[in-house]
Amino acid sequence: RPTSFAFAAEPRAPAARHAMGSRRVAIATQGTRGDFQPVLSLGIGLAKAGYEVKFFGNPGHCRTAAEFNFDSCVVSIEAKDLLASERGMRAMEKGDLILLSAADEFETDKDVEGMDDTDWTKIFCDSVSEFKPDVFMWTPLVGFQAKEYMHLCPDVPSVYIVYQPHCIPTNHISPIFMQRLQLEPEQPLFYKWVMEATSEAQNLFQDAKWRQQEGKELNLFQTPQSAYERLFNLEEAPCPLILPYSPTWWGPYDDWPKSGYVITGNWKIAKEEQEAAAKKGSQLFNAGSQHELCTNFINAGEKPVYIGWGSMQVYSKEHMARLAVGALKEAGKRGIIVGGWAELSEESLGEGEEHTELKEYCKKNVLFLKSAPHEWLFPQCACCVHHGGIGTTQASLSAGVPTVVTPVFADQKDIAKKLAKDGHGQGTVQLAKLTEKELGEKIKRCCTDEKIIQNVKDLAARMQQEDGVGTMVKWLDAFLKDEVATGQWKKKQTAFLERLKVAWDKQKSFKDPAQIFGKWNMDLAEKYPVMQEFMAKQVAKFNDMVKLVVAKKLWVVKSTSGCLARKGEGLKTEELGKFKEFAMLEELGVSKGGGRLHVRRVKGNGPDEGWVTPVVQGKDVITKVTAHSEIQKAQAEAIAKQFADLSTGKPPPGMETKKTEEK
Repeated sequence: RPTSFAFAAEPRAPAARHAMGSRRVAIATQGTRGDFQPVLSLGIGLAKAGYEVKFFGNPGHCRTAAEFNFDSCVVSIEAKDLLASERGMRAMEKGDLILLSAADEFETDKDVEGMDDTDWTKIFCDSVSEFKPDVFMWTPLVGFQAKEYMHLCPDVPSVYIVYQPHCIPTNHISPIFMQRLQLEPEQPLFYKWVMEATSEAQNLFQDAKWRQQEGKELNLFQTPQSAYERLFNLEEAPCPLILPYSPTWWGPYDDWPKSGYVITGNWKIAKEEQEAAAKKGSQLFNAGSQHELCTNFINAGEKPVYIGWGSMQVYSKEHMARLAVGALKEAGKRGIIVGGWAELSEESLGEGEEHTELKEYCKKNVLFLKSAPHEWLFPQCACCVHHGGIGTTQASLSAGVPTVVTPVFADQKDIAKKLAKDGHGQGTVQLAKLTEKELGEKIKRCCTDEKIIQNVKDLAARMQQEDGVGTMVKWLDAFLKDEVATGQWKKKQTAFLERLKVAWDKQKSFKDPAQIFGKWNMDLAEKYPVMQEFMAKQVAKFNDMVKLVVAKKLWVVKSTSGCLARKGEGLKTEELGKFKEFAMLEELGVSKGGGRLHVRRVKGNGPDEGWVTPVVQGKDVITKVTAHSEIQKAQAEAIAKQFADLSTGKPPPGMETKKTEEK
C-alpha cells in the first residue's frame, strides 16, 4: 500500500526479499517534532526499500505518522503537555534539563493528561511485542520502556539511535545530564562521563536490589554494568550506536573508540516531499493556505530572516513575540516568525500602546506562520534564528544560511558554541536571558559578515553530498544479512548478556554501589590516558592531604552555603568568592586575634587562596581535619551530595542561598 501521499513503496524482487528474510521494523521514540521527524524520514526511506515500519510514540507523533500512511501506536504522554507544565517551563527558563525529571517538586503534574497511574511501560511492551518486529529501534527518551521490552524479547536485535554526539565519552564535550555538575579545577571534562556512569549505575543498583528483595525477575538491561557497557565498551556491543547527524559538520572526536558506532549523516525528509506536505496542510510542516502566503511574502522583498523556537518556550508567548519582532526591528530586517508550541502570532504582542511600534513594524515586515517546511523555506532566508536543536541546526547549515542559535538547554549550548567557533553563525546567551538588542545585533552580523556567509555556503556544499537515510538503509540491509542471518549478532548478544550476568552475580551481595566503582576506575585508567593521569594526581593529592593532617594544617568546609574568602585579613577587603562545601583547605597563617585564617585551596571548588572566618554566628563554617579517614569521609559525602543534586530538580547547594557575612 502507499507509504506516503508523495510516493509508493518500491517493491524488490522476490529473491532479494528472501535473502533479507522478514523485514518488520519497530521505531519507538518520545519528545518533540525534532525527536520524531528524523525517524519519520528514516521510516519513509525504509518503506521505499521494502520494509514494513510501525511507529510507537506520543499522540502527536502518531497523528503525524498517519499523515504519511504509517501504522502507529500511542505508548506515552504528549511531550507538548509536559513542556508546557510548570516544571517544563521552569526547566526551559532556568536552562536546566534535570528539572524535567523533578516530578516530586511540582504539584501541577496531575494536570498533565496521562500523568497518572497509567502503566505506560506495559502498554509499550505489549504493543511492540504484538507487532513482532524483526528489528527494534529506539531513542533515549523511551530508554526505560525500551529496556523492559528488550528484557522480554532479547532475541530481537535492538538499535539505539542518538541524535547528538553527546553519548560517547570524550574530553571535549559533556554528557547532557551532567551539564549542571561543577567540576573541580583539576578534574578533566572526561570526569563528567564517569559521573554519568556512576550516577546511572547507582540508580540501577537500587532498582536491581529492589527487584531482588521483592522476588521479581531481574532485568539484566537494568543492572549497573549496563551503564558501563553503554558508555565505555561500545566496541563489544551487539549492535553499533547509530548517530544520524552530519559527519561533515561534526566528526568523531580524537579520543572516541575506533568502532562501535556509525555516523550516518542527517536523516531528513527531502525538500520536494516537505513542500508537497506543506501544500496539503501537514501538521508537521504547514497549514495549507499559509504556504501560498509565505511564498508571496518571500517574493515581496529582500530575503527574510527566519525566527522559530519550535517546542521551546520561556516566560510567555507575549515575551517571545516581542523578542522576535523587536530583534527584527533592531536589525532592520524582514522576518518570518514560526509560532511553534508557544503559538506566536501578531496578537501575541499584546494590546498595550507601548507595543504600537512593534505592531506597525509587523504590517510590512513580518509574517507569522503556524509551521514551516525547513528544507524548502531555509534556502530562501538570509539568516535563521532558532534554539539550536541539532536537526534544525543541520537544516539551516545544509541550506547554506548563517545561523543564530539562542540555546535553552541540553545539547543546544554546545551547538551554539560550535557554530560560533566554526564561523557558521553566532551563539547567544540562554534564551531566557536574551534581549532584543543582542539578538538584533547577532542577526545583523550574520546577514553582513562575508566570512560567515562564505563559510556556511562551503559547509552546505559538503553536507548536501551526504545521504543519511540512504546510508542507514544500506547499513540495516547489511546488518540483517551479515550479522543477524549468519548468527553473528546472536553470539555478540549472548556474550553481552553474559557480561551483565557475571557482573551482577558479583555485585548483588554489595551493600553499597561504591564497591562497584573502584574496579571501574581501574579499568578506565587503563583504557583512557586522561583518566590515568587524573587518578595519579588524585593519589598524590591524597598523600599531600595526609601530611597536612599530621601537621594539623588541613581544614574542610562544612557549611552548605560555602565559606566566603577575602583578599586580606580585614573583613572589608575585597571578596574573592566562596570555597564550596567539602573543599579542603591548607592553613597558611592565623590573624593576630586568632579569629581569621589565611588558607590555600587543596581540593574542591573556590578561589586559589584567601582569608576566611572559621566560625560565623556561633556555627562552624570550616573545621580542622584530625584524621585521614575524615578526608575519605568528606569525599564520599561530596559525591553522595552530587548524586542527590543530579537526581532532583533542586539547585546544587549554595546556588540559591543567601550570603552569610562575617561579623
